[in-house]
Amino acid sequence: MVRLTPSVSSVAFGRPALSPISRDMSVQAKKKGDRLMVTLECTEAREQGKIASRYTTTKNRKNTPERIEMMKYNKFLRRHTLHREIKKK
Repeated sequence: MVRLTPSVSSVAFGRPALSPISRDMSVQAKKKGDRLMVTLECTEAREQGKIASRYTTTKNRKNTPERIEMMKYNKFLRRHTLHREIKKK
């Protein structure tokens, strides 16, 4: 556990200063998240020229670098259809 000790000069300004040890910890860069928001769109409705249903979900870019395909419900066709990941615009 890191103990924070206020310095004399910072107390005069009304805010405690962090010790050099804790300052180094707070400067560390954060890693960019591996999870991405993706949109899944119905493939069968697009072929028939009807309204395509869309779902949003997340995927881990390290575990699944390829595009996602899932069977999801299309409320316009009233059945489960294949949904594929589409590009964001």
